[in-house]
Amino acid sequence: MDRLTALRLLLRTHDRGGIAAAGRSLGLSASAASRALRELEDDLALRLFDRTTRHVAPTEAGRRLAARLAPLLESLDAAMVEAREMHEEATGTLRIVARRSYALRHVVPHLASFRTAHPRVDIDLELTEQTGLVPAHGVDMVIRLGLPAGKSFIGHRLASGRRILCASPGYIARHGAPATPDAVLQHPCLSYREEEEAPVWVFATASGGRQEIAVSGPFRSNSGEALRQAALDGLGLVLLPAWMVGGDVAAGHLTQLMAGLPAWPERYQAEIHAVHARAEPIPAKIAAFVAHLLAKADPAA
Repeated sequence: MDRLTALRLLLRTHDRGGIAAAGRSLGLSASAASRALRELEDDLALRLFDRTTRHVAPTEAGRRLAARLAPLLESLDAAMVEAREMHEEATGTLRIVARRSYALRHVVPHLASFRTAHPRVDIDLELTEQTGLVPAHGVDMVIRLGLPAGKSFIGHRLASGRRILCASPGYIARHGAPATPDAVLQHPCLSYREEEEAPVWVFATASGGRQEIAVSGPFRSNSGEALRQAALDGLGLVLLPAWMVGGDVAAGHLTQLMAGLPAWPERYQAEIHAVHARAEPIPAKIAAFVAHLLAKADPAA
């Protein structure tokens, strides 16, 4: 018998005043319970109970050991219940690292409704412009471009990889609208900052190939939100995710250009996924948050 069960048996024998009753509470026969207590006494080299044919009473060593064990086993049981509840009921702190632009528009606005539905979950959210995020070092979930390699993670698609080439109506009124990818070169372009090379926009061709355009312009940034605002202010053309500028296009604040020609910034074509470590079962706090995000996701994005 394992030591933990033997200690539980000792405590129940002390509380109930009999070995048989203590054994039954743990699913043990009277003989098995008696044998387990004997083995525990042999291991400790102590007599824990004085036994007669009619009575079992703890020795002084048995009373002291039971007194020390009671709060320890109670704390252990509480910890095990808490751990079980975290898988069965959404509770605890959910630590998330997310792409800044997506999180500001499609995660943060839904935190209040999530907390209303799951008041026992606290959210710890870190925003970043980094790519290649994976859950690690105490992080429960990441919201990122694309899926990480390998089978250690599960991803849930939150938004498509569709990009929209657009500009403000004011910009188009002043400078006109490009009708072909080559014509994009005649316009200032607002692009993601690249360290050592000109940013490239890729356009799908009618033959199924791709045409790469090295763009330039008056403003670069590592923030999609900053690029969006610059486009709204009329600084030039921008190529951004539908989940970011689709609402602006629908409202007329931005005008989509070359709508029938798929395009994307090089290295920025991936979909948005919520990613967490593969586990069985998935902790309830993670499953609840993923379900909430999927329910709130814009199907048009």
